[in-house]
Amino acid sequence: MNATDKTKAPTVLLIATFDTKAAEALYLKEKMESLGCGVLLMDTGILQESGQATDITRHQVAEAGGASIAGLIASQDKGRCISAMRDGACAHAGKLYAAGKFQGIIAIGGAQGTDIGTAAMRVLPFGVPKFMVSTVASGRATFGPFVGTKDIIMMHSVADIQGINSVTRRVFDNAAAAVCGMVVNAATGGDRPSSRVQVALSMLGTITQGAMRAIRLLSERGYDAIAFHQNGTGGIAMEDMIRDGIFKGVLDLNLHELGDSVVKGLHASIRDYRLEAAGALGIPQVVAPGSINYAVMGPVETLPPEMLKRKYIVHNSQLTLVRLSGEEIAKAAILAADRLNKAKGPTHVFIPLRGFSYPDHEGRAHWDPAVNEAFIRTLKSRLSSAIEYDELDWHINDDPFIDAVVNELVRLMNK
Repeated sequence: MNATDKTKAPTVLLIATFDTKAAEALYLKEKMESLGCGVLLMDTGILQESGQATDITRHQVAEAGGASIAGLIASQDKGRCISAMRDGACAHAGKLYAAGKFQGIIAIGGAQGTDIGTAAMRVLPFGVPKFMVSTVASGRATFGPFVGTKDIIMMHSVADIQGINSVTRRVFDNAAAAVCGMVVNAATGGDRPSSRVQVALSMLGTITQGAMRAIRLLSERGYDAIAFHQNGTGGIAMEDMIRDGIFKGVLDLNLHELGDSVVKGLHASIRDYRLEAAGALGIPQVVAPGSINYAVMGPVETLPPEMLKRKYIVHNSQLTLVRLSGEEIAKAAILAADRLNKAKGPTHVFIPLRGFSYPDHEGRAHWDPAVNEAFIRTLKSRLSSAIEYDELDWHINDDPFIDAVVNELVRLMNK
């Protein structure tokens, strides 16, 4: 590998397919260097040599992906080619970052380049500047899989990434300024991590009142509570960061993504390990079934007749909150219990008997204590005796309930 140790200036790793985008990559490199950043070049092109020297060649990328350029070309299998270069880019990015060779990453490309570039970004820790200039970061293209749970910035290239012209020049100039600004800021002490003990907290709009109180109470006791929105991605992002060792405790107030997963709602967890990370690491966790009582569906006019017979709330023109049935919420309870039963550390479950979310309250649209009882009964019967369990005669947003769960988490962490 020809990657040199550029320690005099913060360095950005630039990934591009140099067989088709060498001129554009070199323009971006020159711009970043003019802004005070060093640049490492990684070539993920496949079809032909670009004639441009790079720090990590396409042959090295292919080899790290378990293949050779000659073999990939001979296969005439585009999927195999992209997969190998993606794996190789990830391997090199991870090793180079661990060795301190770069502090930020940028990539340019269409669908293929975006697939490879963002995959390399996703192997890097939270906080590392990640910037993708892409032709597909717009329109009806689904780029959630490109971002995953990482802090990746997707910038629409507007024009195709072919040539340096009045449009692409401005796009590349802005991209260079953005990523260089981030790495220079971090290098000059702009990134000031909190000295407080960090705690993960799950929430959703229907338990905002309780979550805000929990955050304030934890702050008063010297903890830094990081809230994650349970919209299908937020909970998995929380799980990933727990596994990264960022948190010392977890206040899991909201299990909405599990309920949505049962009926394949719009907020179903994007991966199937929600509610497992804290238990796997033995981190203290306090859990409550916030917002598990409903699923998020599409516009009300698109709901099937069976759903329209249930209790539902039109949240906005695009989202409808539909009450789960007793059978469905019992399945969610089984999911929760089976995952919590794997916990290696202290785990305490609290049940708010007067409702699991804002609309699940006496006199409001989702109030249905019989359905909630199906969740409670199933959870109790399936939870391991090693897990502490309490039922409190409060609503999840009531101050006494929040005080109890916060006090318990602090107690478990102090132990």
